Amino acid sequence: MTNKPITVWNRIRTWLGSWARPALVLGSVLALGIVGTNSYAEEDPFEDLMRRVELLEEENRELRRIVETDTPSEDEPTQEPAEGEVLYQSEQGDEERISELVEEYLKNRPAESQSVDQAQEQEISALRSSLNGVLDKVNKKTLPSVQVMGVFQADAGFFDQSANSKRTYDIGDGNFGDIKDGAHFRRARLGVKGSLTETTNYFMQFDFAFFGRPTFTDVWVEQTKVPVLGNVRVGQWKQPFSLEVVSSFRYTTFVERSLLFQAFTPFRHLGAGFYDTNEDQTMTWAMSGFASGQDQFGGSITNRGGWGTAERVTMLPFWDDATKGESYLHLGFGHFFSAPPNRIANFRSIPELYIGQNTAGVAGTSGQAGVGNFDGTPFFVQTGNLGVYNFNVLGSEALWVDGPFSFQTEAMVNFVNQTPGVAIGPLQTVNFDNGTSMAILKGAYGQIGYFLTGEHRPYDRKAGAIDRIIPKSNFSPVNHDDQKGWGAWEVAGRWSYLDLNDKNVRGGTINDLTAGLNWYLNPYWKMQFNYIHSMPNYTRQRAPAGTPDSPYSRSTTNMFDLRCQMDF
Repeated sequence: MTNKPITVWNRIRTWLGSWARPALVLGSVLALGIVGTNSYAEEDPFEDLMRRVELLEEENRELRRIVETDTPSEDEPTQEPAEGEVLYQSEQGDEERISELVEEYLKNRPAESQSVDQAQEQEISALRSSLNGVLDKVNKKTLPSVQVMGVFQADAGFFDQSANSKRTYDIGDGNFGDIKDGAHFRRARLGVKGSLTETTNYFMQFDFAFFGRPTFTDVWVEQTKVPVLGNVRVGQWKQPFSLEVVSSFRYTTFVERSLLFQAFTPFRHLGAGFYDTNEDQTMTWAMSGFASGQDQFGGSITNRGGWGTAERVTMLPFWDDATKGESYLHLGFGHFFSAPPNRIANFRSIPELYIGQNTAGVAGTSGQAGVGNFDGTPFFVQTGNLGVYNFNVLGSEALWVDGPFSFQTEAMVNFVNQTPGVAIGPLQTVNFDNGTSMAILKGAYGQIGYFLTGEHRPYDRKAGAIDRIIPKSNFSPVNHDDQKGWGAWEVAGRWSYLDLNDKNVRGGTINDLTAGLNWYLNPYWKMQFNYIHSMPNYTRQRAPAGTPDSPYSRSTTNMFDLRCQMDF
């Protein structure tokens, strides 16, 4: 039979022990706060603290003695209760008895202890008021808010051309088509973002690298929680078309986006639009209208054309909740319409690598020259200026992530509605005598990636875009705070294809094969190495359009690039 008095006594002793420890801690904290008051200004803080701790320990011992005197010890023999006799009414009654003993002791405790209690009560009240004030300030969002951000990318690139490549890209400047090796800052940006109100956000970012800089990149303001539309944005930003476009360059697998990017996508333009997602964030949708032209500050003027639209819908048919998205499937579709400024468009692309410099302009009387022309990697394929009423690009996209493995692909078809073109003047086109037909241009890419260190490619469900890579361990070659790691390592490969030939349009075709190695030292520092094998079939077009391929149109170029990227 269970010995109930002993069980109760064990609970009482546990209760006293658990009461004593927090009492000592609380007393120590209060003592540290009280030593700064006038009541103890003349005492040494450490001696005052020790005195308070000793006082609390003495009271704890006294309480134990009182309880032990009033309650049977574990060594006392216990007897079986006679029929109808109850030794203890209930455990609750025992606890009530202990409470009575404690209350009686507190009433009769020494005056010194009572004075300490009064001081502690005053300090507790003061500390509580101060803490509430601090919490109110922390929890209250200060508006407008400002978050500073920045990024740079430093590249070193090298080119190895076939003889046909040099002949094809010889523009008569004395370089004989030789593409120069070099180093430059691909991007160097500073920006700020934040909120103006609880439902109004903004973003302003400027680039100081690359040619034509400084320039505006993202400059916009948006209103959230708008009925029906969701979020409404006005300004310049990346228009909603293509997974590569809406995903930040900070998180791309390769040093440049695919061949489709420059030729077929709208990218940044000044306009207005809206976007939203469903409640469980398995679908997103966005639409915008914008000025289709753009200078380095977002400006565009024209008397003919000069506007466009973009629409995008994405779906998330599979998302692994158990791993918080380490496996998922993204699908998307988009449409891009453009009536280009002055009814002229030139569809073209670099070979997935650019290295360049600003040349010196004309020197003034000071002998110092300003910025002149921009020399660098040429476009490997381009249609030349085409007379175009408008064009429509349809795009599809898919991203499958299964742990460390990822597969990403996009395909686009461009329907170009040509005009008769312009035969002479500054707006001359290459299709002035045969540009009345519909030309269909197309392209696609596919890429795979694998994290050797086990990470996965994150996904932003609100934007339907790729997100920041988070290494399982940051790079730390020596033990630091018992942590040692080598960051995240990823290998990747890509095939890109672009066909700018159809009917009278002879912009050329190109296939690129790219191998990449990425080292993510931490979430904000990335090193990349890319090898690109480019195989264009291109002949520079001169009016009228449809110039036959030259004997040197087929060529190969090998490119090597090393990049250091930092962002915050």
